[in-house]
Amino acid sequence: MKASLLKLAFVCTMVFMCTASKAQKATKDSSNTVYAEVETLPLFLGGIPAFSDYISKNLRYPKEAFDKKIEGRVNVTFVIEKDGSITGVKPVGKYDSVLSQEAVRVVAASPRWRPGVQNNKYVRVQFTVPIVFNLKK
Repeated sequence: MKASLLKLAFVCTMVFMCTASKAQKATKDSSNTVYAEVETLPLFLGGIPAFSDYISKNLRYPKEAFDKKIEGRVNVTFVIEKDGSITGVKPVGKYDSVLSQEAVRVVAASPRWRPGVQNNKYVRVQFTVPIVFNLKK
């Protein structure tokens, strides 16, 4: 499938939304605590533009979705660990299963990030990013 036939859109507005739905707002520092809010957010090397570029270059429109002209948005949640690795990648909300598999794949394969910081310590932080699949009109 040629890239010129596809338009993969990655929503950069509000790209790094910390989600409080499953994360804890901790007062004590516990090694397994997942924070929703931190003093210093995790950062993809190069910032939001670099993460957007990474998604654009690595996301592939699934053939089944392309053939059936399926478009949509997949919200992907994940945890940036203390070492900058990504764990717990999964789709949330309403989503197409074919599109969600690709969105999860590309986020899970992301290079390490600079970890989040709370009270001068690296901590685990949960993020949710929207990934939009659009066919070129």
